[in-house]
Amino acid sequence: MKVKQYYPFIVPTISLLLVLFLAFRWYNLRTQRNDIADVTQVEIENLSQDELMVVQGASDVSTVDLESEDGEPAVGQIRYKVDGERVLITVNADLPDSEGAAYQVWLSEAEKLPQPVFTLEKTKAGYLGSASIDLDRLPLELIITNQAEKTDNQMGEQLLKGMIEVAQE
Repeated sequence: MKVKQYYPFIVPTISLLLVLFLAFRWYNLRTQRNDIADVTQVEIENLSQDELMVVQGASDVSTVDLESEDGEPAVGQIRYKVDGERVLITVNADLPDSEGAAYQVWLSEAEKLPQPVFTLEKTKAGYLGSASIDLDRLPLELIITNQAEKTDNQMGEQLLKGMIEVAQE
């Protein structure tokens, strides 16, 4: 039997062929992936109003548009959700970028002085901030101010305001 003398060559040859086949497949997949990632293939289209509503949030999240004070070039929105005995609040605002500007959110209950709650942080989507308050404190007026050159307990220039009210069930 002459096959026994070829056994030492058959196993390494099959192993080498398998490695070469896998290397060839890897190279082809690697080069095809770069062709697929071409940015010019992306298609951009405008969303319809129905699609835009789905993107903006779930049905159990309430929204309030913030009103601008004295024609300021600022817009914003309050999104809030009742979660048990807490109200989760998120504020998103498009405010002017000026050097030294520090935007702060104040909450004002009926017949009480406004209290500073949190500072808005600059992100790619504008200025964002969030907080959680007790449900029994509603209704509240939310005020966004520019705190440049003001202390924490002194309210700066008012830019936006909106009202968070108790949701009727």
